[in-house]
Amino acid sequence: MAFDPADYRHKIILTDGDSAAEFFARGWSETTPIEYANTKRSDMVSDVAAAFLDAGARLLVTNTARANTLSFPGLSEAGDPSTDEVIAMNRQGAAICRTVVREHPARNVLVVGAMGPGERLLTLNEIDEAALSAAYGTQAAALADGGVDAILCRAFTEIQAAVIAVRAAIEATGLPVIGTMVFDSGPEQTETTLGVAVPQACIELAEAGVAAMGCDCGRNPDGIPMVVGLMREACDLPIWVKIDAGPAELAEGRVVYPETPQAFAERISALIDAGAGLVGGCCGVTVEHLTAASEMLKARGTRKRRR
Repeated sequence: MAFDPADYRHKIILTDGDSAAEFFARGWSETTPIEYANTKRSDMVSDVAAAFLDAGARLLVTNTARANTLSFPGLSEAGDPSTDEVIAMNRQGAAICRTVVREHPARNVLVVGAMGPGERLLTLNEIDEAALSAAYGTQAAALADGGVDAILCRAFTEIQAAVIAVRAAIEATGLPVIGTMVFDSGPEQTETTLGVAVPQACIELAEAGVAAMGCDCGRNPDGIPMVVGLMREACDLPIWVKIDAGPAELAEGRVVYPETPQAFAERISALIDAGAGLVGGCCGVTVEHLTAASEMLKARGTRKRRR
């Protein structure tokens, strides 16, 4: 379907949850990047996407955040994939989600193609702008070929890289682009680890052409409503938030997210009250968490108070 992010300035859409956790629960190896599932286990990708839709999500994010030629090297014990293989991961990831949407009884479901940050930083001269732009342009084009409705440049900490990714995606596809960063540092935990404050991010990403602004993940989910409030003060764009299932905890040497589905639904409600319109889950957010959030949304309605 055609995606106009402006629709979500005053409406609400529930996005999906923690794809990685769902893959691992279905037997995917935790030592193998989940992006490989797009070309090696399309059945698993389809199953996870359908489960999110069954739970009430009406927007699917492709599991392609690290699938570009600069981010992927060194991630897999099996060796680095070729450029053609990386392109296929993106195209197939998008196409699988598109097929699930077409075959699922839910209506008006969106597919958004994810592109994430790499390890090398522009500010440390570890990579140059031209190489970064080319990598993101290639990835965005592959996602568009697979049938996404929009591109999501997600979970950046470096504003320069985020801006380059956004501009490359717009130039390569002409699709709406959503830009998000991770705000969990600074005195009030409203900055990225590289010191980018919310107002700066809103200004620079808006100038780059994003159709929606937001935040992804982060170590302080309790502070995200404040971040959303700062975004609402700084810009008039629709706001996207994917939030963890509460603060992470360590149990028997593993990171876990013990928050209940009901508590997660309350978090989502608070984000909407703060001004977010595209809301969903990140780390630890299962289909059960999404189901609870979906039920909460049914109870409160799909439009929010105008701010």
